[in-house]
Amino acid sequence: MSSHGFVGDLLIRKGLVDEAALARATESQTSQPSTLGRALARLGLADESDVAIATATALHLPFFEYVEDQPPQIGEAVVALLPAEFCRKRGVLPLAVEGNVVKVAVTDPLDDSVIQDVKFRTGKKTSAIVMTQSGFERLCARLYPQDATVAYDMLEAAAPAGEVELSDTDEWELVDPAKVAKDVKLPPIIRLVNLILSDAASAGASDVHVEPQEKNLQVRQRVDGLLRDVLTIPHHLQDQTISRFKIMSGMDIAERRKPQDGRSRLRFNGRRIELRVSTLPTQFGEKVVIRLLNSDQAILPIDQIGFEPQPLKVMKSFLSRQQGMILVTGPTGSGKTSTLYTALNSIKSSSNNIITLEDPIEFQLPGVNQTQVNPKAGAPTASGLRSTLRQDPNGNLAGEIRGHETAEIALRAALTGHLLLSTLHTNDAPGTITRLIDLEMAPFLVASSLLGIVAQRLVRRPCPSCAVPHPPTAEQIERVGASRLRADGKFVVGQGCDKCGGLGVKGRVAIHELLEINNEIRDLITGRASEQAIRAAARRSGMRTLFEDGLEKAAQGLTTIDEVLRVVSRDEPLAAAAESPTTAVSVAVERLVAAAPVAQPAASQPSAVVEAEIADPNAPKRRVLVVEDSPTISSVVKYFLELEGFEVLLANNGRVGLETVIAQHPDFIVSDLHMPDMDGMEMVRTIRADPSLADVRILMLTSETSVDFEAEVLAAGADDYILKPVEPRRLAARVKALLARSRSRAA
Repeated sequence: MSSHGFVGDLLIRKGLVDEAALARATESQTSQPSTLGRALARLGLADESDVAIATATALHLPFFEYVEDQPPQIGEAVVALLPAEFCRKRGVLPLAVEGNVVKVAVTDPLDDSVIQDVKFRTGKKTSAIVMTQSGFERLCARLYPQDATVAYDMLEAAAPAGEVELSDTDEWELVDPAKVAKDVKLPPIIRLVNLILSDAASAGASDVHVEPQEKNLQVRQRVDGLLRDVLTIPHHLQDQTISRFKIMSGMDIAERRKPQDGRSRLRFNGRRIELRVSTLPTQFGEKVVIRLLNSDQAILPIDQIGFEPQPLKVMKSFLSRQQGMILVTGPTGSGKTSTLYTALNSIKSSSNNIITLEDPIEFQLPGVNQTQVNPKAGAPTASGLRSTLRQDPNGNLAGEIRGHETAEIALRAALTGHLLLSTLHTNDAPGTITRLIDLEMAPFLVASSLLGIVAQRLVRRPCPSCAVPHPPTAEQIERVGASRLRADGKFVVGQGCDKCGGLGVKGRVAIHELLEINNEIRDLITGRASEQAIRAAARRSGMRTLFEDGLEKAAQGLTTIDEVLRVVSRDEPLAAAAESPTTAVSVAVERLVAAAPVAQPAASQPSAVVEAEIADPNAPKRRVLVVEDSPTISSVVKYFLELEGFEVLLANNGRVGLETVIAQHPDFIVSDLHMPDMDGMEMVRTIRADPSLADVRILMLTSETSVDFEAEVLAAGADDYILKPVEPRRLAARVKALLARSRSRAA
């Protein structure tokens, strides 16, 4: 097949497009992602329906055309089978259910992973129907209205659950009373702002973004670390709404060219939520971001915030010291402050004097002396830290180290008899040492003062209401490394339900990287060793990286592998623990895919012939040809067969497979049944007609379950068949067993 792909070659053969038109459409897809048919139609080079019909015909699939004035009658129960976000993202829509089969419209019938995902979510067999992208978008909008974006007029009759308390300052009344200053006092605007904030508090949002667009004002909430659209406000209310946010937080509404900061409070369900408000001038007006700080939020015990047993033991040993510095690092929103509060809460007592310097005070800790840092009033962190050291403290918390002066005072305080906790913005624990030295701290001071560094991230949890077991996929195993996944892991994924809004995730958990400053690392710091050398020493002493801690929590069902890969980058394992023996990798992968064990027929047990052959490292590899038009299935089958020691060849249709058989003469063929150009049945018959290929074993992949089909497959010359979806361990066992029987007969 040429580089045009299946659809491109098909359209050229059908005469629907030429090479030049196809090249233009392919280039257009890079700037405007879409199906090839949509790209051709957009350029006026082909009719989108003709492209979809040709594709459907070649794949022996039905075609469905959406007509606006004759929409299909799809019941609510059918629509509820798949979440809206999943359908929009994967280009699939449920059309009907017949018995245990769900019929779905797809825009890309060649993407077999979509069908597999639908099977997994619905628990039903799936029948694909081809649809144009344009028709899909119109039908999707009809079945799944954009309920995430609420119209402003729907809120006019709503009653807010919370009420904003104005800032103590009344500076806004000194502004010349222009129209905007009058409009913001109107009850509808006040009610709208209260609704936005109380809805965010109800949803558990950490931030609210109010963003001016060209034609409207968009409101978004950050929930569980990700932003989502919640409200669209008409453009003519933009100035009044933004001014209301500025007034409630004590900002100057007449100043629109400079960023401003302010604060306020929200009374919500009998509690007060601190609001940190900031504005930023943008192209279409001032953007407002409100951080919600729930001062009444419960502080969990230190053993319930995500530390694994060994890091928890080390962290407790840090907190039991009388002097030294503990740093918690990570980007904004990674939960650093919550970890610090938890640490302080674990050591507070009537015999300890603990003082904090914060900007702002996010949580109230009884028994702790909390101080608000106010740089505008001449009370920055550095001078405040000096003052606290004269207050006979047993422990100090400095909200954040931002510059040379604060870092120096903090390190010297930790060196002279005080326990000090603080935060720093770095990517990982070893990088924190480099950052401190970049702040012109003497290496000996850093080495002498530091007790330990905790790097932290937050990853989303699978929704407990809809989580189901889900062993790692071949792609995940390849990205992560088989030996780094626990063989007995309880991996899960959320399917999406009402309680999680169809997202499959709800809540977050912390992953950690804890670096203990031991004598070896102190020597490296004093000698200005590289960050890589410090990291290697920390790994040798037992430090688990963020990535490894995330994989451990995924194995416990607390998060997912995809979520860990989203939040942190894969790190390289220690050289000493490099996964060199292929047998160890094979065992690890085999255990992983055995999470849902199935009874194996006696014939699938590998014989002594095969075991001896695999055990001999000098024995030539047996060659297996995989004939499958689905890239997803091909990659999975290839991956697991290679782990079993086979050499794997690939072909994406029966004709290419037949050419490969003649040229390469493989020992074994694993073939799909339904493929373009030449299907699996025709290929098998052609191979069996050639006496020189009589020794080639053939295993057919199919979703057909009827007895008549089984008889037809075996009559055509296949040695065995296996049902889809393919379970990799069962497939590998069948291949080995058939080869073993073949060798036994030959002997």
